[in-house]
Amino acid sequence: MIPPRTLNELFVSAIEQYRTRGTVLRSRRNGQWEPISYDQLKERVRAVSLGLGELDVRAGDRVAILSENRPEWAIADYACLMARCADVPVYPTLPAKQITYILKDAGAVAIFVSTEQQLAKVLEIRADLPALRWVIGFEGDREGEGILSFGKLEAAGAAVTAAPPNWARDALAVTPDDLATLIYPSGTT
Repeated sequence: MIPPRTLNELFVSAIEQYRTRGTVLRSRRNGQWEPISYDQLKERVRAVSLGLGELDVRAGDRVAILSENRPEWAIADYACLMARCADVPVYPTLPAKQITYILKDAGAVAIFVSTEQQLAKVLEIRADLPALRWVIGFEGDREGEGILSFGKLEAAGAAVTAAPPNWARDALAVTPDDLATLIYPSGTT
């Protein structure tokens, strides 16, 4: 077996290799641990990836993630990679002014946000971000001009009937030289 050369190859091969193990992620919701299987993770990543395509987010675009650690963060990250976008993780404790710098410098066309607090930060600075077309919230159903819930994005991607039958093959067209992630370390701004 040839070792994976890209993150997308690693994702696809890990799903196939470990899918019989059952649970890949767990999250605590309402005091209970809820498992996410390898197959569920793959389908959710596929749906969010295709959902990004429905929003006209294309290969090479930058998509930010402003969130604490949670399953949706990982799903969004994998979905960006599989859509051949570069993700831009943003530390969730940053103030709006520093977030503005990062999103503007990266040219982010979309951003995933974890909570209403993170959404409020982005809405405060949105007028200063001409490239930003979409704000996608992990929590709640808030919608509006360029604001969409994660659930609706995932559902839109899952409903794509004209989806490429070779979604994974298309995602695997990424090369080791393609940009995967833009990381802005502490002190960047």
